[in-house]
Amino acid sequence: MRNAFSLIELIFVIVLIGILSGIGFYLSRPDYARQDAQYTLLMLKEARYRALGFDAYDPSGCVTLTPSALSNNTTPTHTIKSTITIDYPTNPNITTLCFDGLGRPHEGNSITLNTLIQTDINITFRNSDKNSTIRLFNGTGYAIIPCNN
Repeated sequence: MRNAFSLIELIFVIVLIGILSGIGFYLSRPDYARQDAQYTLLMLKEARYRALGFDAYDPSGCVTLTPSALSNNTTPTHTIKSTITIDYPTNPNITTLCFDGLGRPHEGNSITLNTLIQTDINITFRNSDKNSTIRLFNGTGYAIIPCNN
């Protein structure tokens, strides 16, 4: 009768644990693109919320969509580690979004009928092999991260 494991069995179990922990470590790497998208989504929702309580011509709810501007917030502190691409065909160089008193998004720092966003905007965050997208709807200013990201 055997009362103990052999040395080969112990080595096999240790190697198997090492392989499984290596796979688990690789799969648990942080998804910086998703974290940056979630942080920016919160900034967009906060700006829209601030604008809803003000006069329609008061640009109090604005967000600048550059890594340095998004990382400059004092609370909560978050450093953007992804590259940001904004897909808006009317103005491909757009970096600032403002919301009016109805929650509608406008391009730039002005809130006039000429600056009202006409189509949905996709804001894509890329970091290494992963990416995540925010969709901002033009009529309502509602922003989401679609489920397929």
